[in-house]
Amino acid sequence: MSKVLKAIRLLEHLLFAVAVSRVISFLRKYGIAGVIKGLVSSARNVPGLKNVVNNELSKEVRKIEEKMLGKGDAEANVELPEAGYPTDKVFNMAKRLHDDDNFGTGKAWAGIYHDVTGEEPVGKLQDEIWALYNNSNSLYPGIFKSCRKFEAEIVQMAVSLLHGNESCCGLLTSGGTESILIAVLGYRELALQRGITKPEIICCRNAHGALDKAAHYFGVKLIKLEAKAETLSLDPSSVKSVITRNTIAVYASAPSFPSGVVDPIENIAAICKKHNLGLHVDNCLGGFYLSCLQARGLFAKKFDFQVDGVTSISIDIHKYGFAPKGVSVVTFSTKELRRLTIYPVSSGLTLYVTPTLQGSRGGGVIAAAWATMMYYGKKGYEDVAVRLHEIKEKVEREVENIPGLKLPVKADLAVIPITSDEFDIYAVATLMEKRGWSTFTSQNPPLMQLCYGEQHYRVIDDWLKDLKECALYVANNPGAKIEGDAAVYGAAKMLPVEVLDDIMKSYIEVKMTVKQLKEN
Repeated sequence: MSKVLKAIRLLEHLLFAVAVSRVISFLRKYGIAGVIKGLVSSARNVPGLKNVVNNELSKEVRKIEEKMLGKGDAEANVELPEAGYPTDKVFNMAKRLHDDDNFGTGKAWAGIYHDVTGEEPVGKLQDEIWALYNNSNSLYPGIFKSCRKFEAEIVQMAVSLLHGNESCCGLLTSGGTESILIAVLGYRELALQRGITKPEIICCRNAHGALDKAAHYFGVKLIKLEAKAETLSLDPSSVKSVITRNTIAVYASAPSFPSGVVDPIENIAAICKKHNLGLHVDNCLGGFYLSCLQARGLFAKKFDFQVDGVTSISIDIHKYGFAPKGVSVVTFSTKELRRLTIYPVSSGLTLYVTPTLQGSRGGGVIAAAWATMMYYGKKGYEDVAVRLHEIKEKVEREVENIPGLKLPVKADLAVIPITSDEFDIYAVATLMEKRGWSTFTSQNPPLMQLCYGEQHYRVIDDWLKDLKECALYVANNPGAKIEGDAAVYGAAKMLPVEVLDDIMKSYIEVKMTVKQLKEN
């Protein structure tokens, strides 16, 4: 009997050793975050635990709602008023809401890249031009001939800025996301022409999220590669290793948002050329700025149509082109590739064709963008690029002198990534947010970013002062609480994709909610 007990105990030890070995192996492969992700994902399928997880998610959504909607809106409009209001009353209602936004101090970012004080000449010009074209529709070029002229010239000026030749062309879109959608559509159609039914596009994991959306919409598989650790950019050798018979294009950034680094476009283009692949360069963030740095000798590498093998480029007019929001251009190396993105409807009762995803488009934003480009001209944009470059260099020097902070890479433009090996960078971002600064954060690796523009001319010294103080506080208080947007990234590494997806969908639902203030 004792031999039997000894054998059972030995078996128990062996089983325990095997279990421990598997846990250690899992930890080594996926890390603690991966283990927690797996546990949370599994818990959602267990009846008792499912409710616990969902309750915690509901708490997070309520926090989002509280931050965005507060206790409610005492003047919420959920239906049309019985009778219309006088024009002065409507204007005053909107003006009061506008002033409550408190935008224009220089602290809030909101993706507005030119300084907005209400006194700058270009802002006044944009207001006047928009008012002139408020009631216009670019869907009718025969009537609004000037809108057609503006649209075509914006595209041609963008192509010229990107060193396009006579074969290059483009389309005007509503923003970077639509530009990327159309580029991916073009490559999907090109794949179908080549008999590829399951097209793939290779990209870096730090590529803009619009690429994921485009791939989802158009049934394209993304092959995502990790950024090269030393440069946080797309690695050409990695690209080469994952090309298959289904690969139709490669997507590169100039620069990527998390790091401000321009991918090695020339090296990637050589690979694409050899394998007859398309190469899309996302120049949405760096548009105008990067071209002007290059023109002034402050950026040496080639990234646009000067590079043989680049087949499409997206460039936003409403970022460093300083136009009002709602204007971007997607450019192509050939008219044939552009034609693949245009979908005419000739089988209905009426003929219908538009250049992009949109149908009717107001001419106000198009006219204002054209006016902005005419106002700045090459010299104006280049002068701004030099000043922005000076801000970048100043921030990088100062950050390197703040104890505990470091620059993970030398950014090329637009974004300055900051991290720390000594404390949680998300805690620093939290404190900066509490001081009123718009602060960006990203994960893998954990970073906070300064995305800078013209308004930083007048506030950068204050930003650096606050950054130094916040870093010092976190260094002396390791348990500093992480809140706000930074907390989302801090938690993201522990949450499975489906949970994060639920939270982000809930964010949109909250954003679209009209919450009335309830009377006590």
